[in-house]
Amino acid sequence: MKKTITIIYSIAHFLVDLSCVILISNLVRNNMGDTANVAIAILIYDLVAFALQLPIGIIADKLNKNALIACIGCLLVAISYAFFKNGYIAAVVTGLGNALFHVGGGIDVLNISNKKAALSGIFVSTGAMGVFLGMQSYTYGFNMYFIPILLMLFMATILFILYTKIKDKVSNEEMIIPNLSKAEIFVIACLIITVCMRSYVGMILKFSWKTTFLIGLISTFAVIFGKMFGGIIGDRIGYKRISIISLGLSSILFLFGFDNMVCGLLAMLFFNMTMPITLTALSNILNNNKGMAFGMLTLALVIGALPAFFGLDKILFTPIRLFVAVLVNAVILYIGIHQYTKLKEE
Repeated sequence: MKKTITIIYSIAHFLVDLSCVILISNLVRNNMGDTANVAIAILIYDLVAFALQLPIGIIADKLNKNALIACIGCLLVAISYAFFKNGYIAAVVTGLGNALFHVGGGIDVLNISNKKAALSGIFVSTGAMGVFLGMQSYTYGFNMYFIPILLMLFMATILFILYTKIKDKVSNEEMIIPNLSKAEIFVIACLIITVCMRSYVGMILKFSWKTTFLIGLISTFAVIFGKMFGGIIGDRIGYKRISIISLGLSSILFLFGFDNMVCGLLAMLFFNMTMPITLTALSNILNNNKGMAFGMLTLALVIGALPAFFGLDKILFTPIRLFVAVLVNAVILYIGIHQYTKLKEE
C-alpha cells in the first residue's frame, strides 16, 4: 500500500507541475504578449501555488480528505486551460490547483512515512522534471494542449479512486494544536531560514555550461536524485550527518561548479539532499500538523525566491560568495537539526 500510494503521488506530482508550467510557459506567454504582463502572471502563479499552501494545509489537516483534495487540484489544473486568453485568471486557477494537489499529496505521503524522510523525498523529487519539461515546451513549440488536460483528468480519476480505497486506512494522526516551546520555535526558525536560503540559491544558479537540452535534463536528474537520496540516506545515517555532509560538499563543489560541469552537477545533487530532511523534521516538530508544515516550507520557498524575482540575483553570484552562503546554510541547519534530535530524545 505504501509503495502504491507513493508511486501514484510521485507520478501525479510530475504531471501536475508539467501541466501547470506548460500553461504558464506557453498559453499565458503567447496570449499576453507584453513582457511585464507575463512576469506579473508568473508572479501571481507562484504566489498562489506556493504561498496559499499554508492556509490550505491548515484546513486540510482538519478535513482529513487528502486524496480528494489532491484530486480537486488536478481538476482545477485541467479547468485552468479554459482561461488561457486571460493569463491572470489562468495563473490563479492553475496555481490554486497546484497548491491543492501538493498539500493533499504531501499530507498523505507524510502520513505513510512513519516520521521518516525517504518517501517524502521521493514524492517531492519528481516535480523538478515536470517543471523542466514544461519550460522546454515553449522552446520546442509544443501546442498539443489537449494532452495536459487529458493527463490531469486521468490523474483526477486515479486520485479519486485512491481516495475511496484509503480514506479509512490512511488518515491523519490526531491533530494537536501546537503549543511550542522556545526550543521548538528555535528549530522551526532554523529550518525555515535554511529553506529560504536554499530557494534563493536555487533561483540564482545559472551555469555557463548548461547550454543544451541534454545537459539541462542531466541537471534536472541531479536535483531529483538529490532530493530522493537525501531522504533515504538521511534515515540511515541520521539527519545531522546528511545535513552537514551534503551541504558541506556542495559548498566546496560550487567553488568549481561554474566552470566544471561535473562539479556543478554534483554540487546541485548534494545541495538538494536536505529538502526531505527539513520537511520531515518540521512535520514531526509540529505535532502531526503535516499540512501546516508543508505550507510553511513552501511559503519559505516563495520568500527566498522573491529577491531573485525582483532582480536581486547577483548578490551571491560568485563562487566565493556562494561557498560562504551554502556553508552558513549548513551551519544553521546543523544547529537546528541538532536541537531537533535532542528534543526527540527527551
